[in-house]
Amino acid sequence: MPVETALIALGTVAVRTATKLWLGDHEIAAEVGAAVVDRLSGQLAKERDRRRLKRLLDNFAEAVVDRIEPIVDVEFRSLPEHEKLAAIEAVRETFALASVDDADLFAADLDAGHLDRSIRQRVPSRTALLSADATALHDLLLRECCGYVIEISRGLPAFSANALTELLQRDREMLDGIREVLARLPQRDRDAGFDYDYRQLVARKLDHVEMFGVTLADASRRYPLSVAYIGLTASTGEPGPVRRVEELLAGAQRVFIRGEAGLGKTTLLQWIAVRSALGDFPEQPAGWNATVPFFIPLRRYAGRDLPSPAQFLDEGGRYIADSMPPGYVVEKLRDGSAVLLVDGVDELVAERRAEARAWLRDLVDAFPLVRVVVTSRPSGAHPRWLHGAGFVVLDLQPMNRDDVRRFVGRWHRAMRSMRADDESRRALDEYETRLLDLLESRGHLRKLAGYPLLCALLCAMHEDRRATLPANRMELYDVALQMLLERRDVERRIEPVEGLGRTEKTLLLADLAYWQLRNGYADVEAPRALYRISRRLFQMPQVKASIQDVYRHLLERSGLLREPVQGRVDFVHRTFQEYLAAQDAMNTDDVGTVVQHGHLDQWHEVVVMAVGHASLRQREELLTGLLARGDLHLLVLASLETVPELSGDLRREIQLKTARLLPPASMHQAREVASAGEFVLDLLAACRPQTIDEVTATIRALAETRLEEALPVIAKFASDPRPRVFAELLNCAERFEEQAYGEAVLAKSSRTSLLVDGELGLAPARYLDSLKQLELVYFSADESLVDRYRDLRPVPDLRLSRWPEEKLSVIGTTFRLDSLSVRFMELTDLTCLGFVESVEELRIEGGALLSFAGVERWRESLKRVSVVGCPTGLEALADLWRRLPDVVRM
Repeated sequence: MPVETALIALGTVAVRTATKLWLGDHEIAAEVGAAVVDRLSGQLAKERDRRRLKRLLDNFAEAVVDRIEPIVDVEFRSLPEHEKLAAIEAVRETFALASVDDADLFAADLDAGHLDRSIRQRVPSRTALLSADATALHDLLLRECCGYVIEISRGLPAFSANALTELLQRDREMLDGIREVLARLPQRDRDAGFDYDYRQLVARKLDHVEMFGVTLADASRRYPLSVAYIGLTASTGEPGPVRRVEELLAGAQRVFIRGEAGLGKTTLLQWIAVRSALGDFPEQPAGWNATVPFFIPLRRYAGRDLPSPAQFLDEGGRYIADSMPPGYVVEKLRDGSAVLLVDGVDELVAERRAEARAWLRDLVDAFPLVRVVVTSRPSGAHPRWLHGAGFVVLDLQPMNRDDVRRFVGRWHRAMRSMRADDESRRALDEYETRLLDLLESRGHLRKLAGYPLLCALLCAMHEDRRATLPANRMELYDVALQMLLERRDVERRIEPVEGLGRTEKTLLLADLAYWQLRNGYADVEAPRALYRISRRLFQMPQVKASIQDVYRHLLERSGLLREPVQGRVDFVHRTFQEYLAAQDAMNTDDVGTVVQHGHLDQWHEVVVMAVGHASLRQREELLTGLLARGDLHLLVLASLETVPELSGDLRREIQLKTARLLPPASMHQAREVASAGEFVLDLLAACRPQTIDEVTATIRALAETRLEEALPVIAKFASDPRPRVFAELLNCAERFEEQAYGEAVLAKSSRTSLLVDGELGLAPARYLDSLKQLELVYFSADESLVDRYRDLRPVPDLRLSRWPEEKLSVIGTTFRLDSLSVRFMELTDLTCLGFVESVEELRIEGGALLSFAGVERWRESLKRVSVVGCPTGLEALADLWRRLPDVVRM
């Protein structure tokens, strides 16, 4: 039998195993052989569909063969053919005889190593008669095929009998999708050892985004982070526009990233981990390739010691930690190939943050070459928290309008890829269009959508509610809980637990959330969570299920709880824990406790949402108590975001006392002030910022409200000549409709020169009336930017830097110039500068210019030409002299 035939047989049995996992039916999974295909075929009424199913599975098998054939042909080319066949056949028999009915194999975080060990335990070893090299081939193929089994089972949309026929109608699309999934995996070679296994495991485990409203059991509805990732932006505190985090990482070794809840800090660290594991960082920061990631969520250590290097695999590689070579992590830390990703300083109680800082300092002192990225909410750590340890501080920014549109597009594209029927896919097309229209027309939705977590929530909510959305953040969370705790299971006809409705689930989860908050627990041991739930269940005689069943139901069906580590439980996202804790605090009339803890940063969001949950009496008592403390006026101001009603007297008292907090002196204060919404506009308009920090923070606070009424107030700062003020005006443009902001604010600037090296700079280049000099540095000629390049202000002094010759055609504005500078560009001649109608002085600096062909159209205007640092410039000048002998060459 040829090797190719044996590989096809192996691919076929691997696909059958993947199909068992996909079906999620333990009875079928326990069977061996081809029974799974017979079961599927039996659900199809037409012979044509049965044939189509067989072709689809055969094509999946060929996709597997495409991946494993190079291993056999290249890595084991010297192995005799009969030994290759024996090894391949041994792997095929192992898969054919294996049952995969262990419940662990259906877990969302299943990895190839886990499946490999499970199969080996169920099927006796078939390598006794193989040579050492053939055994090596057998072991490599078995582990590799286990990885393909996992990825294929996850890459298919959620199984249902009704969807199977529709699925077959787009078999080509499904095949391309599976090939793409397999292509994202690194190719194993013969020498691959623990390092390869660990990288592959990290890539598989962290390369996903959990769709909002999807429980842990719905693993097939996760989509790849590498496909969906939206590059975040951050400020460094220095003058200039915000920049992409990937760009800022390129020149840094240690980075401290601060960002509000929901801005995507954890997702960013996952993206870094996956890119590091696969070694495929984009051009920036390509220098981070050939690294090994260690992902450390600090919330896992809220109640225990911070990890030693030997424990760095606890999150990303615990299934294979027992096979880790001695000293593996220390070796990576020492030689500089490790990337340490430390998530959530703020999720440790305040008393333990000094310990975390000392732990980090000890690590970088012991391993000076290690790369480190640390994240925290701003309230959890001051920008100088790691001062002196060589950390660059970045403050994450909300997504701009274009980022939001891309996020919405990718969210809906991911959802479409997981729908089998054309009708639901067409509905998603319509939902995407309608949601984008809503985001353009409603300012409060645009503000929410700037946060990736809330943008995903808006997308899910909009789809779930058939193209309608709640009006504010509190209602958004309430409807989300309704969707998670009740509607999804009802609509999917999942049998409920008797007596355990949405109200009971909410009360149990809220009690657990508030108890954890009061005790400073980020997560707890499962037995303690069970005990807490049992205490509340005693007050719910209508719930007939056992405590254990209720706990499992909340864990598996609520979408809010999870067991990130065996035996410990936490909330999927802290935001929902805070919302529920605030609800329980007000349900139990615990106003005094909330006031007493208001100074703790881990309680800030709870206070804000407690104000929204409270009755009128509770709200007035809560806000009055916070005002009386004297040190929480800014928190009171932020709490107005969630206030549905308030007495006039208390509102006036808040206005009087919070006026002293203005102007804000930092960007963190600016965001807190802005959260009060329209209420704060008059206060900001009346304040008189003096220092540069106060001026820029005041502009940011006004912009963060995203209210058109803020534009005339922002415009008061447009004539300020300081570079940092102008940079902040540019940063804030993306929070408003472009034309409105341009005409109301940017047009009033006295700025005469502008550097455009990113998308943010293109808007002011249209509206700055005083602009005389414009420098365009090439960054993109994407189709979406064509209109922006067409509407540039026709300045008299234009400078072009680093543009590829073939991209210059995107510039559609016609210029009549006093001066044109062409810097560091490789040009054949000047015909590519057709958008310049006339020019008096031309300067060529650096790069190359082969000929002055095209200069004739400037015969009437061109007076002076200079060439500096251009190797081909002298020859080109001779060409210029022949064409225009009267031009002065300098």
